[in-house]
Amino acid sequence: MKQVEIEIDGIKYKTFVRENGFRASSYNSTHETHATEVFPPIAGKVIDIISVGTMVKKGDVVARIEAMKMYNRIFSPVDGIVKEVNYSVGDNAMRSKALVVIEIH
Repeated sequence: MKQVEIEIDGIKYKTFVRENGFRASSYNSTHETHATEVFPPIAGKVIDIISVGTMVKKGDVVARIEAMKMYNRIFSPVDGIVKEVNYSVGDNAMRSKALVVIEIH
């Protein structure tokens, strides 16, 4: 896992990501694709989270977490499609489990 810093409108934000390579097979071929898991920087309650299948660009908000009476926006560190969402609104997010998995294009 590594920490990534994204700058949006002159403000720097930090989050944690883990990049994975995996093989995706279809009827005719097998190709390698890459995905990035996006983790919350702090444990907290999920206030809002993106849906599976949504296209995101680097810097788009993928989730909002409430922690210590503050709202934290979690940004996508890459361009891609949301392949997996591991939490629902109202769940308590943990730093050890990814919020979303984004397939990189």
